[in-house]
Amino acid sequence: MKFLQHVLVTHALFGLLVPINSSASEINFDEINNFVPNNSSSKKRFSSKTFANEEFAIRQNAIKSIKEPINEFEAGSFSETTTMSGSASYQIGGVTGSEITEAITATYSIKTDLNTSFTGEDNLYVGIETGNSSALIDFNLESSVIGEDNLNVASMYYQFPLGEYQIAIGPELDSDDLMPTTTSTYSDMFFFESQYGLDSNFFASQGTGAGVAVARTFDGGLNASASIIGTGASTNSGLLTAEGIDVTTLSLGYDADNFGGGIIYQHSDSLCTLADDFTTDLCNDFGISAILDEGYSTTTLGAYYRVDEKLTFSITSSFLDPTISGARVDTIQDFQFAVDREWGDGTLSASYKTFPFYKVPDLNGDRIQQDDLGSFVEVFYTYDVNDSLTLRPGVAIAMPTQDADDIAAGNDDLAFFLIERTAIGVGATFKF
Repeated sequence: MKFLQHVLVTHALFGLLVPINSSASEINFDEINNFVPNNSSSKKRFSSKTFANEEFAIRQNAIKSIKEPINEFEAGSFSETTTMSGSASYQIGGVTGSEITEAITATYSIKTDLNTSFTGEDNLYVGIETGNSSALIDFNLESSVIGEDNLNVASMYYQFPLGEYQIAIGPELDSDDLMPTTTSTYSDMFFFESQYGLDSNFFASQGTGAGVAVARTFDGGLNASASIIGTGASTNSGLLTAEGIDVTTLSLGYDADNFGGGIIYQHSDSLCTLADDFTTDLCNDFGISAILDEGYSTTTLGAYYRVDEKLTFSITSSFLDPTISGARVDTIQDFQFAVDREWGDGTLSASYKTFPFYKVPDLNGDRIQQDDLGSFVEVFYTYDVNDSLTLRPGVAIAMPTQDADDIAAGNDDLAFFLIERTAIGVGATFKF
């Protein structure tokens, strides 16, 4: 910077001291030095050699010596073995007929993925998220994060190869994190994913906590996986105990060029895992799984067919078989049909899914009956504005089998029921 200042000052002096009709070639640096007072012998004076290549090189080396530490800091400020990706999302919309609020709401979420490799074949994954959605609004999307602007480690596990197998182990592992089996290609990127029981493979994708998973993809398209998750590992119920809730998952699948499918089996020690994380933690804390129920098992079957590069159909069905001491519980079954179609510059997706549940049991009886509450349908369009921005407008409709007024009148006062409502809105996701 001092060098540049000298240049600027000298240029100004040239304008004052050199006749207007002089050219650059006529300037005599030795004569100019006569106008500069020599107050100190240690100070350098301008000469005809000041801008010579030799001195310029010296000054360039000085500048380079300053830049090198800066460049080194910039290159090493983030681990060379770690990659970071993430997204920032907005969700704007409303739900007509909602019992929470029909107002148009706007929320945001931020999700960050950290992937670190130590050998080139392994991966340490950490998922961090935050958001400001809450139970006080009804319009949530797949991208929504319920929270209070607090950062939350949603996932953490280490994956590595062991011969032909892939192993994952960690304190925050989902039952399907290492699952290679695909029963549906439907994305669940709109309203369904945020609602209880509506996302694909809901009954067979429960369980988050400390655990281990193993998976393998065989030649010819066959794949298989197994995992065991202890949801109470971070609570006082502990890991693999009678008081805690453990979830075991097995999968077997096949993928060809244009079709595939599979089967997923899951067993949980408690029905609590079918609720939200808070409920699961509560059940672990108080050992409810060892008191109230004996868990459940689910079996999910699904297949997909890719007609061409633009059109894909998916169909899945899950069977839920709970066990409660002293009661006979019906097996309930859901059904989902979905389609993804490339249309224009984006993809049009649609899905229909039934919503079975249970009737409130008769206190004088020992049977808990299955009840068909209704169905849901959603349609949304995914449009990539560019590589970093995706817009996803859509609509989702709840279609109950029974009218809420009839239920309120007492025609079926012992049944759970759906509220007839329609969700309309749009999600915008910025990827980085």
